[in-house]
Amino acid sequence: MLLGKDEIMELVDEGWLVQGMLDPEVQVQPAGIDLTLAKIFRLEGEGAIDFSNAKRKLPEYVEIEPDEDDCWKLDKGTYNGTMNEYIKLPNDVAAIVLPRSSALVCGIEAHSALWDPGYEGRGFLHFTITRPVRIYRNARIVQMIFFRVSSETEGYDGVFKGEDLLKKSRRGRE
Repeated sequence: MLLGKDEIMELVDEGWLVQGMLDPEVQVQPAGIDLTLAKIFRLEGEGAIDFSNAKRKLPEYVEIEPDEDDCWKLDKGTYNGTMNEYIKLPNDVAAIVLPRSSALVCGIEAHSALWDPGYEGRGFLHFTITRPVRIYRNARIVQMIFFRVSSETEGYDGVFKGEDLLKKSRRGRE
């Protein structure tokens, strides 16, 4: 079941879902929470994926600095970004990130994998720019929506648990 605003706020107040919002009154929506952009990265080098992750290699993340107006002027291409907010999901909630409609109209296609129950960290967002666009730091470009899973699980315990691209990159590791 998709969580609504009241249940979202209750969980946030208990220290779950999304912490460190710039302005919860603006960011909490009827069925999700808008996430804000902190940093943008260009991906360099070759990546590799396999079944067991033994040969996994992620591309290098190279930060793109904003201009003097705290704005990134991006051309068509693929980028990754990290959010200001810290995500902490209980073991009975999963999440998906979708682009905000204004981002889509501006040519920003946001992509993200499923955020498993038990995930904790400051994850990343993969996005494709289809036409030149200006994105200002702290822009609300995606909304995270939350689903209650049918039963509590043991929770995510993969390599990205606890990641925090604002403090240190854990990307690019083999």
